[in-house]
Amino acid sequence: SVKETPQLIELELESITSRGDLEVVALQNKREVVTRYRKDDSTLELIIKLPGSFPLRPVEVEYTSKFGFGEAVLRKWLLSMRAFLRNQDGTIDDAIYLWYQNVEKQFEGVEECPICYSIIQTTDHTLPKLRCRTCNNKFHSSCMYKWFSQGKATDLPL
Repeated sequence: SVKETPQLIELELESITSRGDLEVVALQNKREVVTRYRKDDSTLELIIKLPGSFPLRPVEVEYTSKFGFGEAVLRKWLLSMRAFLRNQDGTIDDAIYLWYQNVEKQFEGVEECPICYSIIQTTDHTLPKLRCRTCNNKFHSSCMYKWFSQGKATDLPL
């Protein structure tokens, strides 16, 4: 793992790209990815730190600059990104793009799914479309399927 880890980190960092309002800079020597989302005069900055034993240990994700979003929303996005990187076998570039899409949709006023706390579903990349007649919230169909298949059909997710 001593020889493979630097090569894996290099491959991971080389695959990262900027998109639209999203500036992404890979810092090889620090094993970090700095992501800046700019909207008007404000910047939302996210740093992803790769451990020396990557991919055996999970990456660290933190905000260094925040604007316009509450702590709860930012925390949900961090959890979603961490879960994606740990469970979906996705690349860091995929996770950054998912985060970017969630930020964009948040600005468009799209509601997040109350089950997974994400606007864009991590596995099928859909928006919450199923509206509950009781609570009036929108859910991803895959999240609702998982919720009901776990025997929680009588309980609302909220």
